[in-house]
Amino acid sequence: MRVALVGAGVAGGVIARGLRGTPGVELVMVERVAPGDHASAGNGLNIGPNALLALEGLLPEMAVELRAASLPWTRWRAALIDGSPLHEIPLAEVAHGPGVRIRWSELYRIVREPVADLTRYGQRCIDVTVEPGGKARIAVARDADGAREAIGDIDLVIACDGRYSGVRELLSGAPSVRHLGVANFRLLIDDHGAGAIDDLDQWYHGPNRLLAFRLADGRIYLTGNFPIVPGSEIAEAQKTAAFLRAAYLPATGPTDPTGAFLIEATCRQLDTLHWSRLQESDTRFHDDSGRVLFVGDSAHAMAPTLGQGATQAIEDGCAFVGLFRERHGSAGFTVAGLTAAFDRLRRPRIAFVKQFSWDSSASLLMGSDPVATNSVKTTPLYRAQLQQLYCELGFPTTSHRAA
Repeated sequence: MRVALVGAGVAGGVIARGLRGTPGVELVMVERVAPGDHASAGNGLNIGPNALLALEGLLPEMAVELRAASLPWTRWRAALIDGSPLHEIPLAEVAHGPGVRIRWSELYRIVREPVADLTRYGQRCIDVTVEPGGKARIAVARDADGAREAIGDIDLVIACDGRYSGVRELLSGAPSVRHLGVANFRLLIDDHGAGAIDDLDQWYHGPNRLLAFRLADGRIYLTGNFPIVPGSEIAEAQKTAAFLRAAYLPATGPTDPTGAFLIEATCRQLDTLHWSRLQESDTRFHDDSGRVLFVGDSAHAMAPTLGQGATQAIEDGCAFVGLFRERHGSAGFTVAGLTAAFDRLRRPRIAFVKQFSWDSSASLLMGSDPVATNSVKTTPLYRAQLQQLYCELGFPTTSHRAA
């Protein structure tokens, strides 16, 4: 069985690590960047306890590597910009253990290095064809010289090429997108370890939120949000120091010193900010033929409010690895049956996570009251939803075929 993975991202790396060495399976992975291109990419992210729970059963060595390259994420905590507390949720009360705080570059290293020998770097997938006999073929172009090549005789193509998946658009059209109406910026701040920031903290001034935590290299990862009209672009005037100070710092009254420090650091680094809009896309796990599987953001990009983007890519990868180990080589095995089973396995889980992420973004919307919207997060119902998020994966985390 020949399996081609398009994109050596989080989901692709998990799947390649989980399937390599499987008897009767040949893997090839295509990645558009060159080796090491993501060495300083993406600032930081938090990975939820649910991803680690999935890895511990299916790829335990990767869970160990993630923890070694990161710091533990142990709580959700929020306050007003004047320092008034809003809520604190220890993850120990809603999960089996902590999550992690990690650099994107470290996460890429962990998922990519063990499968570097399988990866064709610097190659873009420019076409995917499912042939009448059921086999698939992908066409790739080398960035270095533009040379093109066809890779054929493929039984299963797995699209792991992200939110703007070219494979999904080629075969199933561009996904429909729903905008939350929230702008986002992110950056890294080097305070040389002098500040009070460690684990995840949030500060609100109206619906405008700062979220920050320290990373293993000592720097602070900061992301900021403020409301915009859903579907509109972020105005250039909103990317200025004057706008950001007015959005996050009160004109009168006390200001938490840490929140004030973060805004001033942001204003000094305006040219390094990465801007985006919070949005989600409709869920689709495979093409009409059942020969092409979509995973991670290519299948179900979601609002990042609960930090579940990379986390769900890891879940997807683990779920697929477990399903593949269980079904491959069994009587009646078919690729279309495998992708359909993956859809049935993951669709309810992803629907819950997407909706929970969307609903948890209410505090970021135009006109919202942070005291009222964050009070919801102190209720038993909200904590039960967090427990469902972190503990109820919807698939077994062990397999009798596990290596």
